[in-house]
Formats: sequence, C-alpha cells, structure tokens
Amino acid sequence: MRNLCRVSLLLAILVSLVSLAPVRAQSNIQVQVKGLADSALVLGYYFTDGRYVADSAWMDAKGHATFHNDSTWAQGLYFVMLPGYQILDVMLGPEQNLTITVDPKDLLQSATIKGSKLSADFLEYQRFMFRMQTENRRVAQLDSTARAEKPDKPESSASYTKARELGKSLDDQVHAYQKQVLTEHADDLLGKFCQSTIPVEIPDYEPPASIKNRDSARWMHSYRYNIEHYLDNIDLAYVPLLRTPTTMSKVDHYLDKVLLQLPDTINRYCDRILDRAAQSPDAFRVYLSHLFTKYQTSEIIGMDAVFVHLAERYYLSGRADWIDDDLRGKIQKRVDALKPNLLGKVAPDFTVERLTGGTFQLSKSKAPATVIVFWEPSCSHCKVAIPKIDSVAKIYEPKGLLVVAFMTQGDGPAWQKYVEEHKLQRWINVWDPYRKSKFSDNYDIYSTPVIYVLDEEHKIFIKRIGVEHLGPVLEDLFKARKK
Repeated sequence: MRNLCRVSLLLAILVSLVSLAPVRAQSNIQVQVKGLADSALVLGYYFTDGRYVADSAWMDAKGHATFHNDSTWAQGLYFVMLPGYQILDVMLGPEQNLTITVDPKDLLQSATIKGSKLSADFLEYQRFMFRMQTENRRVAQLDSTARAEKPDKPESSASYTKARELGKSLDDQVHAYQKQVLTEHADDLLGKFCQSTIPVEIPDYEPPASIKNRDSARWMHSYRYNIEHYLDNIDLAYVPLLRTPTTMSKVDHYLDKVLLQLPDTINRYCDRILDRAAQSPDAFRVYLSHLFTKYQTSEIIGMDAVFVHLAERYYLSGRADWIDDDLRGKIQKRVDALKPNLLGKVAPDFTVERLTGGTFQLSKSKAPATVIVFWEPSCSHCKVAIPKIDSVAKIYEPKGLLVVAFMTQGDGPAWQKYVEEHKLQRWINVWDPYRKSKFSDNYDIYSTPVIYVLDEEHKIFIKRIGVEHLGPVLEDLFKARKK
C-alpha cells in the first residue's frame, strides 16, 4: 500500500539506567603508553549490547594522559582505546585512582594496573583466560592428528588420549582459578562477573528401568534442567553486570536459542527474568526496556504476542512508571493494532463487497484452509507476489483451499482488469472502498502485500509470510488437519 506508512513506535525509553550522579569521590585514571606521544586516548564503557565513549584524553610528549572525573564512574567494564584501535579492558570498582602502564607491542601481557586490587586482579584474570584459550588450541590440534593417524578409530590414537588428558588438565586449572577468584571477590563486580561466565552444571540423571528410550529421557532431563537454570549464575539485579559485554548477550542467547520460540514460553520466562531483576529498580528498567524493544522489532513470526504481553503487564499497567502519558498512549495504540490478529486468535470478521457483486462475510465461509492476501493492483511488490500466490493456490485449491484477495485501495476498473487478465475469477475478490470493516486496523495493514493463513476454524495459523513460504505452510496445515 504505497500511501500508507507505518508509524513506528520509537521507544523513547532512553533510560539512564545506571546513575552517573556526582558523588564526593573522584576518579583519576592515569595512563602511560610506552613509545607513543602527542595523540589521543579514549575511555569507553560497555553497556548491555553496545560500547560507548565516556571520555577522551591527550597524551603528552612522554606518553602520559589522565582521565579525570569529578565524581566516580559507574562500576563496570571499561576500555582504553589506543591509536590504531588497540583496546585494553579495565574493570572499575569503587577504587578509581588508577595508574595504568601499557606497551602497544604486547598490550595485554605488558599492562600493569596499580591503585585497585579489583582492577589488577581482573587484568590477571584476562591473562589467565588468554593462556587457557591458547592451550586449548593444542587440544584441537591433537584431535586433528588423531583423526589423521587413525581415521576409522581416532579414539584409539595416542594423540586422542593426550588431547583428553590436556583438556582435563585445562578444565581443572580453570575451575581452580575460578574458585580462587570467587573466594577473593565474593561480593564485588569481579566475583559476580566470574560467576556469570560459569555454565550451569546439569546433574546426572538415570531414567527408571521402565523407560524404554533412555537416551531420549536423559536428553529431556537435560533440556528441562537447562531452561530452568540456564541463568542461575547471573545476578540479574546487580546493575554493574549490565556494564559488561557478556550479561545481556547471555540473556539474549537464552531467549533466542535455549527456549522454544513459542510466545507463551517466551512470555513466561521474560516474566521470570524481570521478577529477578526487580530487586533493583535500575536493573528492572534496563531489562524491561531491552526486552520490550527486542520483541517489538523481532522478525520471528508470532513474537508480537510477546510485545503485547510486555506492554500490557508492565507499561500499560503502570509498573513502568518512568514513561510519560504520550509514550504510554503510543504503546496502547500499537497494542490495539496487534492484539486482534495474534497467532491462534480467530481472525477478525469482516463483511465487504465482492467484485462480482453482493457481499462476502468471512465468518460465514467454510474451508479447511483460507488464505487472505491484502493487495492492490498498482503495487509493484503485489505484481510479483500475486502470480506466485496463484501458482501455489492451484495446487491446494483441489484440497479445499479458499483464497480471499482483498484489494485495499485503487479504482474498480483497474482491479477488474487485473483479475480478468490473470484469470483470478475463481478467488473471492473483495474490497471495502469506504473502509467500514476497519480491515487496516484489525489486520494491521500498513503496506502490501500481506498474507494471512487461517485454519478450518478461522484461527490465524500464520501471518505476514513471504510468498516463498506459502506452499510449505499450507502443506503443514493440510497434513496437520489430516492427522
């Protein structure tokens, strides 16, 4: 629909979620870069899934620069960017009068940090993990050697045995080091960060003897335990973790990859995340804003139901008390547009005029499957899509498929000419020139073409799919109906 444009809900929920309000303490981060002078350094920080600039400083002729703040920076993971985009990650806790020395020739290994045990220990944490990653490459090399030595039975190779021994040794070293960090930094950012990177251990499970498919039972046990406990090691109410690059990415991985992509499932676990984050108002605000935007812009079919759930449960209920009435009104308007046409709901009824005369009422039609395509003859995308839909429809019409082609705007003669030229008279061709049916609101039509597929009960089976997916969707629908 060329003249209709979607008014996007720009979420001006720009949250100052981690307060930078001045406090009495000050921050002075002195940096000395060996071999560089008279150039700029950048101090940046991580926040949820992005990196941002906090400050910049100019190095003098001796390579000295100072980042000064009359207050302290919010605790989190920061980075110092050198010329040439070399980056050294620095963890800032309460102590922020630091002296950092680096050599660009070997940034991580040469760096020293004085003035904060937390910052110095995080630097060593990085070096340790880097060494472990380097050593772990030897495991992969030994495995490759084992497959080359004994392609049919690599596990009998000596290289394979060495790989397992080395792997276990590395795991033991990592576990011991993590235990040490968690002991020394039990209640600070480094401890919380270290804990958040440790995967949850799934307990062993031995199925009852009565279960025949024991491997399947073990897999199901692991899956269920994982979805319930995947985020256990992350303190979702601890705001400084949001200023690291790993926390929100792990939450997103959980929602996108660990959970089944079903709206009801996503809704339930989004609520759990927000319940845990709610122990801190700032953390709650960050996670709610992130999830709300995530599912407003999701390209996964059906996730608009998650957007509606979050909107109604938190924003429209008043729990998100930081938004103003104008934004709340825009959210309400978007919810009103989406709610009637969520997957699984009975498609909104309409009574409209037919091209051949008379009227057509959706609720009175009967078919094992119905395709509604909203289109217009002058739309360039429609001119490509309609013939493809016709080709698919011809395959499934003998099985009972009903196609309702809803012309959204345009003049009658051009519409009739297109239908006749493309031999689409067997379809139910309808329009609503005076928009009495409110189809654009009920079906959220802001562009064309838009395809809806309904089942036998007129429930929305799927919507807004590309033409290339229509055939497989109808095949699944008819198979499900046959079963």
